[in-house]
Amino acid sequence: MTIDALEERMTELDSPINELSRLLVKYDLTPNQAKVYLYLSKIGIKTASDVSKSLRIPRTETYHLLSTLQQKGIIFSVFGKPTKFNAVGIDESLVILVNNEKNRINELETGKESIIKLWKSIPKYAGNKEKAEDNKFQTLQGRNSILVKLEQMIKESSENILVLGTDSDFKKFHHTDFSNLLKKTKSELKILTDYSNKGIHVFEDIPSKKIKKLDDKNREEFCFIIKDDNEVIFFMTNSELKDMRAMWTDSKTFVTTLRSLFSLIWKKAHYIDESNVESLLGSEITYEHRLREIEQEKIILNYLQKNFKLLEHNPGAKK
Repeated sequence: MTIDALEERMTELDSPINELSRLLVKYDLTPNQAKVYLYLSKIGIKTASDVSKSLRIPRTETYHLLSTLQQKGIIFSVFGKPTKFNAVGIDESLVILVNNEKNRINELETGKESIIKLWKSIPKYAGNKEKAEDNKFQTLQGRNSILVKLEQMIKESSENILVLGTDSDFKKFHHTDFSNLLKKTKSELKILTDYSNKGIHVFEDIPSKKIKKLDDKNREEFCFIIKDDNEVIFFMTNSELKDMRAMWTDSKTFVTTLRSLFSLIWKKAHYIDESNVESLLGSEITYEHRLREIEQEKIILNYLQKNFKLLEHNPGAKK
């Protein structure tokens, strides 16, 4: 491929180079920084003017991009008049970018205690006598933000962790530490899911005695995790959402309602390594008792559907 042809591909929206740019954004590069790096890595030594003209980026911005990339250590300058620039190889650049992120995280960890100490040294405003609001709601956007909150909940749990949801609900956590966190928890763990022995399952490393089978397909509308009966993460299942979204709350009403729903389903469900449901219930269940359970469950489901639809449409209403 000629230089002219490559430069032309750099401006095409569907080119592999633009796909690479999108991937490099995950390594703390902006889209334009990624484009400049990839341009130099493929074409070689160029002046800032060449880069600006080929990528159709304003010259002032191009100088700033080149300076930032030099600071990151993935491009270097070749002295002369005018100054020219070249890129470090892709393998070495990825190592550098990963190490940069590791160093940044280490700096954040190191500075945490200093920030907390400084914050505590600032006196509170004496006139502020308002109490902290109950029933807090927090919208969690994206897998990473949800995983951080889940990790915090599981590690802080001292009583129980209740998980309800299908494998498809949790499939985005397959290659994370989610399952391992659940496995290591010292709290009582109960999981309701559509467990299958076929293929890889997100809960396959969890002892089977902690898992019951979620048979009712209608339950696919609900996916949540409760911690110690005082916090819950409720996953939004709106198919129009492009990214994973969940709602965290410590609202006693919502937590108690979901806890009741979980208890009803858990009582009727059977363990994944057992087939005789009635034997697991410990006693014979009357027809009238079953009707009362179903009616109670219907009331809970109607309440949840009504209230969580409101939260999905207006997630910032009660933060």
